[in-house]
Amino acid sequence: MPFPDDPDDDAGFIPPLPQDDRLWRHPSEVDGPHSLASARNRRSSRSGLTAFILLLVIAIGTGIAAFGTFHSSGATHDGTAVASGPASHDLSDDVLASLSPAVVQITIDGPTVVTMTTGLMIRPDGHVITASDPLHDARSITVTLFDGRSFNATVVGTDPSDDIGVIDIEASGLMTPVVGDLSSIEQGDAVYVIGRIETDRRSWVASAVFQSSGQRIDATDGTSMHDMIASSLETTPPTPSAVLCTRAGAVIGLLTSRTSASSRTNAMISAPSTLTLPTAHTEFANSIAWATHVADDIIATGVVHRAWLGIISTDAAGGGALIQSVSANSPAEIAGLVSGDLITALGKIPVHNSSDLVVALRRFVANDSVNVEFKRSGSTSSTKVRLTDRT
Repeated sequence: MPFPDDPDDDAGFIPPLPQDDRLWRHPSEVDGPHSLASARNRRSSRSGLTAFILLLVIAIGTGIAAFGTFHSSGATHDGTAVASGPASHDLSDDVLASLSPAVVQITIDGPTVVTMTTGLMIRPDGHVITASDPLHDARSITVTLFDGRSFNATVVGTDPSDDIGVIDIEASGLMTPVVGDLSSIEQGDAVYVIGRIETDRRSWVASAVFQSSGQRIDATDGTSMHDMIASSLETTPPTPSAVLCTRAGAVIGLLTSRTSASSRTNAMISAPSTLTLPTAHTEFANSIAWATHVADDIIATGVVHRAWLGIISTDAAGGGALIQSVSANSPAEIAGLVSGDLITALGKIPVHNSSDLVVALRRFVANDSVNVEFKRSGSTSSTKVRLTDRT
């Protein structure tokens, strides 16, 4: 059935009352131009007031929405009030409050470029450790603390073999970090990389997966680094160096600025693939124990002192450090070691490869007498070696 053409003709329609019986009249029904103008003025006033109220409501609503968007954006994309980065919410404010003052921003004005990196305050008197490579040929160095204060810094000394540098600022009463126990961390544990970036005073935080310690890396520049900490990250740190810590904020390492061409360790070989995601890459760090040991030596004497045996060795297929050559008049030559000998222990420390030998020597100083166990032509023997200072 078709709809009716005029709904007003439907049943129930009530015709309008006569003009004299209505409580309201259209202005056109009132005699006189003055009455019509008054009606128009009243209608115009009502329309203007309505428009003003509508605009006011829209403005207030837009402002609230904009504030909410800004606030939400700051929390979601920029992190928290004390941290930025992909894992800014993973560490508590208390942890960041205790660690952030020790993590500093370092601006290095080099011969051709300005480099930004991260350092760690290790003494309340202003001594900072960082990667040594970015410090090379620096014309000026500026250290900026988490509270915005900036200081000119001087280079105290560097250890190029381990990519560790020490700089100093004229300040006192500065906060230093809690040092963690590396032996308490297991493969697969969550660790965190803390850095500083140019445009933000907050700590930059990224999560990582601890792979192993005792790692040897052969860097792209031809150097080798020993006893390194390997961790897998999905995000590249924003600076050449950064700080590695636990969830509790205890520092366990200082990231090197060098890129690894290859790395070797038994622990890494046995690491299950489920510990890392396909997009992850490996970052390497000196242990904080070794970094601070080097720094203490540099601060005290200006250089790093290492015990020297006087050989060049390589990894043996069956384990041990195979001597390739012996330096003339070195402690090894004086003790009777020759090319082809296979070193299996230094003192009571087992030597499974040439990297183990390098790390074992770190436990001794010049003039220490240490027993060297070795194999020659299949026979096991030992000799006493008096170490000297490689420096």
